[in-house]
Order: sequence, then C-alpha cells, then structure tokens
Amino acid sequence: MISVELASPKKRQNNRKRVEKWLIKNHRYINITAIEKEISAPKGLVQKFVKYDKKINDKWIEPLYGVIKTFTSFTVR
Repeated sequence: MISVELASPKKRQNNRKRVEKWLIKNHRYINITAIEKEISAPKGLVQKFVKYDKKINDKWIEPLYGVIKTFTSFTVR
C-alpha cells in the first residue's frame, strides 16, 4: 500500500500566503502564461488573481508553490 502524505491545513494556508504574496510582488517580471502551462492550469488563472483579485482554487496552490519554489531557487543542478 502506498502512503500519501497530505499537507496539513496550516501548511496549505502558509503555502497559499507565500504563493499569493510572491505573485503580487513579482507579476511584472514573470511569464504568467508559461507558469500556467507548466502546471496545466486553466488559461488566465494567475492573471485573474493578479489583476482582479479573484481567489485561486485550492487545488492549484500546491502546483504553483512547486513551480515558484524551483523557479526561485538558484542552485546549480
């Protein structure tokens, strides 16, 4: 049996805050469409959040967090 670890509600809330804060701060410098394509999100998901303050669905927060985390880490692979 495979054990799947689910993120705790508090961790999910912290990730949401981090993602939202980062997107608001850096939306001018990123290619929003490329990030949406990377996680197979609906077109305009991030744009609607940034421009119209529309809430991002919970299921997209973790994939966005993962992309932003890899995007912002400057480690050599």
